This record gives sequence, structure tokens and C-alpha cells, in this order.
Amino acid sequence: MDDKKTLRYKIQADRDSIPLKERLKKTKIIADKLLKLPEYRDCKTLLIYHPFRSELDTTIIIKKAQKQGKKIILPRVCSGGLKLYFIENLKTQLKKGSYGIMEPVISLCNPADICDIDLAIIPGVCFDKALNRIGYGGGFYDRLLPMLPSDVKKIALCFEMQVIDRIYVSCHDVRVDKIITESNVYE
Repeated sequence: MDDKKTLRYKIQADRDSIPLKERLKKTKIIADKLLKLPEYRDCKTLLIYHPFRSELDTTIIIKKAQKQGKKIILPRVCSGGLKLYFIENLKTQLKKGSYGIMEPVISLCNPADICDIDLAIIPGVCFDKALNRIGYGGGFYDRLLPMLPSDVKKIALCFEMQVIDRIYVSCHDVRVDKIITESNVYE
């Protein structure tokens, strides 16, 4: 299936059909795998995203990272790109923003710089075993990822059903360094 739009729709529909209890169980397995990685243990500042729709619940990771003293950076859609902000409190510093995604409230958060990031957790709808990704279609992360310092690892967290053998990639698509699912780690 080469058509990104069709593939995006199919994978999202399949992911939406996973019962909430099962998604949460798989999320915990994926989170545990991430938390054991040296890339995670060694990072001081984590770029991550707030979960949207049926994505795995990244707030589990955010809360754990904050308890461990790590700084959290979340993106906000601003004028066609992503602006980055430090978050200390998920309940008071976020509100629904672009596309219905919880985003940092500018007046309540300190801006972050791309150079502040030690580890980047990257969202996506679909991935392949060669570490390619298909996002939601806005190209926001495809524009952000090339700006990351070269030593910053890019890790995708997703359910195994979101990983297929091969996806069509464009010249602007950026691969991740690792994909963690409930059953595998692709590197």
C-alpha cells in the first residue's frame, strides 16, 4: 500500500479499534522498555509529545521522567511549524490547541531551544522496519527533525500493528533511530 493517505487512514482506524484496556497494557510495556534504555537514563531533557486520540499514553513516561528530575519539552504548533516549551505541570500548563492536541500555554511555559534536547520521542501513524515513519500529514516533525543536533537520538514509540514491512518515503521524510513496540525493538 503506497498511498500515504490511505495507509494513514487504515492504521489509525486499526489503532482506534484496540480496546482502551489493551492499549494501556501495551503502553506500560513500551514505556518500561524505553525507561531501561541508556539513551533515556542518560538524558536530562526529553522532547516528547502529548498523546492524541488512540496513541499510546505518553503521560506515563512524562510523569516518570519528571519524578526522575528530567526536564520535559513539548511542542506547540505555531505558524506552520513547531515551537518548543518546557513543561512542569501537565494539568495547568496545557490546553487544547491545533488539531485538538494538548499543547503548552505560551504565557505559562518557558520556551525551549532545539539544542536543549538530549533525547527526542517522535510520534507517527505508521513505521517500517527500516525506521521510516509516516506522520499525520502536516510535515511538522519532518521540518523539526533535521534541526536536531546529530547526537540526539530519535525514538518512536508505537504499537506493533503500526509497524509494517515497507512504506513509501519521500525525500523530506526523516527516519528515526529506534522504534519500540510492545513486542519488538527495531534499530
